[in-house]
Amino acid sequence: MNTPSMDDWARAEAARRARERLDDLTKPLGSLGQLEPLVVRIAGITRRPVPRLERPHLLLFAADHGVAAEGVSAYPAEVTEQMAVNICMGGAVSSVLARAEGVRLTVVDVGVRVPVGHPRAVVRRVAPGTRNLAVEPAMTRAEAEAAVAAGRATAEEALADGADILLLGEMGIGNTTAASALAAYLLDRPVAEVVGRGTGIDEERLAKKRAVIERALALHRPHIGHPMDVMARLGGLELAAMAGVCLAACEAGVPVLLDGFITTAAAAWAAAVQPAVRDVLLASHVSAEPGHRGLLDDLGIDPLLQLGLRLGEGSGALLAWPLVRLACRVLAETATFSDARVTRPGGEVRQGRAEDEPASGADAGEPRAPVPARGAEPDGPRPAGRAGFTPGGTEFTPAERAAVYKAIHTRRDIRVFLPDPVPDAVLWRILEAGHRAPSVGFMQPWNFIVVRDRGRRKQLQQVAERERLRAAQNYEGVRRQHYLRLKVEGLLEAPVTVCVTLDSSRGGPHVLGRNTIPETDLMSASCAIQNMWLAARSEGLGLGWVSFYEKPDVRRILGIPETVNPIALLCIGYPPHFPDEPGLQRAGWRERLPLSSVVFFDAWGKGEI
Repeated sequence: MNTPSMDDWARAEAARRARERLDDLTKPLGSLGQLEPLVVRIAGITRRPVPRLERPHLLLFAADHGVAAEGVSAYPAEVTEQMAVNICMGGAVSSVLARAEGVRLTVVDVGVRVPVGHPRAVVRRVAPGTRNLAVEPAMTRAEAEAAVAAGRATAEEALADGADILLLGEMGIGNTTAASALAAYLLDRPVAEVVGRGTGIDEERLAKKRAVIERALALHRPHIGHPMDVMARLGGLELAAMAGVCLAACEAGVPVLLDGFITTAAAAWAAAVQPAVRDVLLASHVSAEPGHRGLLDDLGIDPLLQLGLRLGEGSGALLAWPLVRLACRVLAETATFSDARVTRPGGEVRQGRAEDEPASGADAGEPRAPVPARGAEPDGPRPAGRAGFTPGGTEFTPAERAAVYKAIHTRRDIRVFLPDPVPDAVLWRILEAGHRAPSVGFMQPWNFIVVRDRGRRKQLQQVAERERLRAAQNYEGVRRQHYLRLKVEGLLEAPVTVCVTLDSSRGGPHVLGRNTIPETDLMSASCAIQNMWLAARSEGLGLGWVSFYEKPDVRRILGIPETVNPIALLCIGYPPHFPDEPGLQRAGWRERLPLSSVVFFDAWGKGEI
């Protein structure tokens, strides 16, 4: 009996939650058709209920085939190298599509007869093409293994460089014949059911192609005892390399977007070696090659497009890529009925999870390490060593400086959260960032109350909701309705709430720098909140600032002394996505003022530099 692993559970749980979210989006159930099972599948592959794929990398492998000598293609063998150069130079269909969609494209020479003469090609040549599979094994077993390893290495480099999805492509005159031989063997089907016209051969060449494959299968079948024998005898160097990509992606939990028949044949062989490969595959399209549909059915994946393509080069994957990316964006960014306070088809307006709905993470009773004691060193990255000097004394590299500004510019007030727990080490880093804030007279007037208990968060949510409804009375008509839709806080959705308090008595009655401006203690605490906001953003966490409540209510719920002010309730958790602009701006409540309108020089109202 096979016991499901933690990895299997994580995949299934992510897919389940993606399906639940899809069903809660403000749209009719199932209305996105084939995109819905697609994004659920991606959630399972990535183990993320709200996956986001933004860094595609097309790996295009080129190699020659000895079987081309049998006249099975409409093009001569030298076209492989010529087209590989054309792709590198940006003149091929795949080059145009990749450029238009911002997809990184890498051409890898794993076995072109004449080495690809372009500096942008990555050279991982195992051999100068294969032998004629109609009369002898296409490769030795060692060559097949080396080609698989080359594909693995290429994939691992792309993943290390940040790719979050790999697209597969190929170039090789004669490779449709090799792929057809693999497909006929793997599917155990008659050659006539899997062999097509490839690059557009006529009836005479098609008959010859079928005969060549029949001869090859008859020759090699008696000698096949291991999956590697299948690839070595019937396959190709680029087919083996693409199979290596699929194996590496499977181990990394990264999706592979297949192109056409040839890439699918490579993936089918990889799945025969490691069945879990099936779980990371996405099919871009079903091509004109008759064997393609059979392979897709055997792998259990549905194609996104049906355009009659038979080009290769990764063109189908490139055409399908925008659909994959947009499907993920829809799942992440579309409001749910709860978020938007939109009435469901049954008439219900859901306000949040019901009291009897199981909470997740810490609220569900999962074991949790205690928050480190005050003064303990936080887990996480330590300050980097001196990385250079500038006249301003920043001591930041350009990349580090860019990261700081990225956190600032992409910080958002988040109102919608996933229930996943926030790791204690991460939370402690955020609290540490708040505690590092500048404060007037170094008085450090803040305290942080971490609230995970659902009962207390429910009480906080109730008093905040009461004040939210009261505040709505300050607006009329459409403006009031707009306000009620906008002000959605996450005190119940987020797994953690942090109450930031202000103790104005800390430091005594005369704090350095506060004697003439008493509210500087509040300014100091605001700096702590901003630090937490930016630290959370850098950790991939969202933070929402709830500011509508009566202070006596919060004091009562959290046991805060009368002399201490609760100045903010901060909801912290993982958001389904980070909006590309502030929520109030996106909703049309107000636009950001131009910087030039708020900057004066030398005196009030003087706006010239």
